[in-house]
Amino acid sequence: MDTNNQIQAWVNTIDDFLISIDINGIILRVNQAWVDFCVEQNVRESLWKVGSDYFKEFEKLGKERELNAIKQVLTYKKKEHKQMYPLLLGNGDTQWLEVKVRRLEFSSGTSTEAIISHKPITLQAMEPITAEIILDSMTEGFCLLDDQFHLIYINEIAEKLLQSKRGLVMGRGLFEVFPETVGTYFHSHYQHALEEQAVVEFVDYYQPLDIWFKVKACPLKKGGLALYLQDVSERKKTEAQLAESANYDYLTGLPNRRLITQMTRSLLSEGKKFTVFHLNIHNLNFINAVQYYDAGDTIMRKLSEELKGFAHEKCHIARMDGNQFVILKETSLKERLTPFAEQIEEIFHKPVLLDTGQKIQVCVNIGIACYPYDGQTMEEVYSYAEMAMHEAKTVRGSCHAFFRPRMKSVHERKAAIVEGLAGDFKKSGFYYTMQPQINGDSGKLIGVEVLSRWAHPNLGEISPFEFIQVAEETGDIVPLTFHLLTEVFTQLKSWENRYEWKVRAAINMTPSLISNTDFFDQFFVLMKDYEIDPKQIEIEITEQAELTYSPKTLENLLLCKSKGMSIAIDDFGTGFSMISYLTHFPITKIKIDKSFVQKIGQDSKSEAVLKSLIHLAKSIECELVAEGVEREEEAEFLQANGCSVYQGYLYDKPLKVEDLERKYLELGQKSLVMSQALND
Repeated sequence: MDTNNQIQAWVNTIDDFLISIDINGIILRVNQAWVDFCVEQNVRESLWKVGSDYFKEFEKLGKERELNAIKQVLTYKKKEHKQMYPLLLGNGDTQWLEVKVRRLEFSSGTSTEAIISHKPITLQAMEPITAEIILDSMTEGFCLLDDQFHLIYINEIAEKLLQSKRGLVMGRGLFEVFPETVGTYFHSHYQHALEEQAVVEFVDYYQPLDIWFKVKACPLKKGGLALYLQDVSERKKTEAQLAESANYDYLTGLPNRRLITQMTRSLLSEGKKFTVFHLNIHNLNFINAVQYYDAGDTIMRKLSEELKGFAHEKCHIARMDGNQFVILKETSLKERLTPFAEQIEEIFHKPVLLDTGQKIQVCVNIGIACYPYDGQTMEEVYSYAEMAMHEAKTVRGSCHAFFRPRMKSVHERKAAIVEGLAGDFKKSGFYYTMQPQINGDSGKLIGVEVLSRWAHPNLGEISPFEFIQVAEETGDIVPLTFHLLTEVFTQLKSWENRYEWKVRAAINMTPSLISNTDFFDQFFVLMKDYEIDPKQIEIEITEQAELTYSPKTLENLLLCKSKGMSIAIDDFGTGFSMISYLTHFPITKIKIDKSFVQKIGQDSKSEAVLKSLIHLAKSIECELVAEGVEREEEAEFLQANGCSVYQGYLYDKPLKVEDLERKYLELGQKSLVMSQALND
């Protein structure tokens, strides 16, 4: 019989419950008596099954002291270890065990093991000294007080928790040893437990030791108290972190929607009057797109620091979602709110300095609603402040607006638009028209501008200026544009097959699309799928202040130009950056805004500017189109000064697809057939 079998045979002859473990705590063998007991009492398998990790189970139970003692025996630092500890049985009862740990060495030189014997005992059978052994075996601090609050006993864990030597404090008054507890929850709860003979449990912070204690005070029948102490500082720290994450914005450190809602409900319950200022920061998504990825975060942090200057006990600042802030201010009966709104706007008069050194100008729109004058509930006041904010957005630059009842209908209209944008675009009534671009010298169609339209089933025709702005806000601009492109490409391919269509189609694109690399990746794939010649496509961008230079925008436009597409700048001359655009972007066509064209024959200064624009376009070898041409006089002036391509009602209005096909393609083809027949 080999050594292992001999040891196992010997183990099975012992009446006490035995197991043996290796130096890593893995159970190597158990005797049948321990197995039978554990199975009968439904004890966890990790305490008796061969191969289980005995050490891991002790770690779970928090028995660090006992675990270290076993390891000391295994590593020759301690000859033997004895202890008493309670074992929780499957039926909920507790069985006390006397445990001995001894090292087992073999002459054969095999690895060291430890034999652990468990002997069931009763509390009555224990010797007097056993009580101290048990108390010192506890995983929580224990203190025994008499009815005068003198310390009769503290165990080893309590000694560590309270950072006090037993020999120096036992016999002394608790409040003498710890005078800082007088007048605190510790003091009042101990008195209550003793006087009322009631068990008291509480959690409180003890500043001198920087510890959160969980305390259970149990009155004794013969007078005095038994105190059970646990250090729950880590748990309280976690709870504090959770509370902070639940109530404060991670980016700015300001209260979040949840906390400002609680503050508002508190004001309502107290019957106090208050005003909600709803702040919306302009163009944050666009700034993120054209700058580095966290430029928007930098702006929000810096603006929040400025806004914190308004905070006091009656004025609270919170960050809601994305680029939204709320200021909740207690207000008096006749308090004027306009000066306060103007003070907020002043923050946005100066540009924000980014980490790159670049300065970005941002604007704010502020909506204002008051309780109880505008709304009778919290939900109404917040909703009305947001409505007023959207009203303020109709004005360029930073501004504020007070809620007015008429805004409800505006809000309902926008809600209907948002709902429509989230549905099936075709079923919702989206379509497009094409306005011809005519060469005045030949009278031929040389291009079309694609114009998105929406015949809403309930609201009727909605202006693209209205629904495109909403689509930008909601993020629906990308899917809406791809719906339009798919429809247009399908039609262009059909015309190419039937009429040999070679006319260029201009597609309007918003600043957020032009700076979106992912959008262009999909755009090029779509063109390839429909076999669209890039030379037939023109990218049309609007000359407006917010379309600022960025590497992403430049990269996307250069890529389009390299594929053969034309890049046109629309409404040229109306914004603030026309020379900068021509300098930074690969512009190939300039579209003169109709505001200049309409003043031909009426304003000599406008005519002079128009001549200069035409000269500028020719000098930099850009194509030129005049928009809004409606009178013969306008066409004659433009032609005389070198601009011969027109788009306007003098030649044609925006046409539906079938009308354009009938007027310019079918008739054109019939004319060609007739001409060929006459020649034959």
